[in-house]
Amino acid sequence: MFARVLWYWAQLSRNQWLPKDELETLQLKKLHVLLKHAYEHVPFYKRLYDGHNLHPSQLKTLDDIRKFPILSKEFVRDIAFEERIADNFDVKRCTVKTTSGSTGIPLRVLEDPRSVDYLDAYHLRRLFEYGYRPWETIVRLTTEPPGKEVIGATGEARGGVMKSLRQSKVKRLLIAEGIDKHLQVLSTCQPRFMVAPPSYLKVLGKQQTPIRPRVLMTWGEILDDSTRASLSARFGSQVYDGYGCTEVAPIGGLAWECRRRAGLHINSDTVVLEVLKDGEPVAQGEKGEVVVTSLFRYATPMIRYRLGDVVTTISEPCPCGRGMPLIKNIDGRLVDFLRLQDGRLISPYAMMFAIQDIPGIARFRITQETVERIVVALEQSSEFSPKTISGIKGACSALLGNEISVDVQIIDEFPKEKGKFRAVASQLS
Repeated sequence: MFARVLWYWAQLSRNQWLPKDELETLQLKKLHVLLKHAYEHVPFYKRLYDGHNLHPSQLKTLDDIRKFPILSKEFVRDIAFEERIADNFDVKRCTVKTTSGSTGIPLRVLEDPRSVDYLDAYHLRRLFEYGYRPWETIVRLTTEPPGKEVIGATGEARGGVMKSLRQSKVKRLLIAEGIDKHLQVLSTCQPRFMVAPPSYLKVLGKQQTPIRPRVLMTWGEILDDSTRASLSARFGSQVYDGYGCTEVAPIGGLAWECRRRAGLHINSDTVVLEVLKDGEPVAQGEKGEVVVTSLFRYATPMIRYRLGDVVTTISEPCPCGRGMPLIKNIDGRLVDFLRLQDGRLISPYAMMFAIQDIPGIARFRITQETVERIVVALEQSSEFSPKTISGIKGACSALLGNEISVDVQIIDEFPKEKGKFRAVASQLS
């Protein structure tokens, strides 16, 4: 709804300049509403909180959020999807979104029309910070596979406000289609903004393409200093990082860089982002684990959701003057492109989306051992059957061709790792 997006955008534009204490007051107010909604309308949260003798009324201050249990991806994965859906939402008006599976654990959430409008408004706030003008072309890489309705940041599937404001200047490129197909579109539309993972942009930068985007907005992976510098030099672009996750707030919805690049601003009016060590907040300037709560998604609320990422807090305010606190040094997601015998590169996200919806997979890891062999290791879910293995092999063959063998291996459990779980990895040099 056009009017609703403009209303959200006006609020968000004002919120970013609020002092820290006023932002925390706003967070507490939104958190009260969210907890009450989840307790009264989501069967899973009602059962969970009753089991811990908790009630939303026990939230008096922001610190009280730590009374409520933290949810791991493994725990949420084992909860029936229907149990996580609010009973006062019309599911037919929502769209199912599946995470990219970068942790090897794909999860589903519902995106309702109001949350879509809120995300539209948030992205407008960020784009305008980078000097965006509505007539400029934006290209956004998406992991949504062909045939699925896409709603979200661009609003294209529903003819949303972003499409209207940009005069159809938003172009979506499906990662699964491959860079060769993308080059034709990019050369024609000459985007001024690109929104894509760093690994994709690095591969694109090695191609012979005349595009010169003014701004590159990265998502989904770590953006290190060397990659930022190389992308800036190759494309002549300003490069800005974003931090998000599909389950809570996608495409930079958790935190983002302003033009000062002093760190990533936490979207305090959109999420509650906790940085914890042993369950307690870390001191300013220290490193801790990320636990997040979405303050705008009500169809499938995510409250105190552990991402598995590690960040460092920043004590100094940003020179830009925003009251939203800063984080840096995200120890986040690492994924590799896969290489075929003919030299083609296959996006890791295309691989993840090719298999993650196949019934029977609880967790997976894809490893390329040679140009002729890929191993898919997986933990079984209760839906596992012989069709799971045939489905994986069929999906991989459709994406990779028949010249590369796919070996599916069933394991009891992936071993614990110190770093971030890598769902797609290549052993090729």
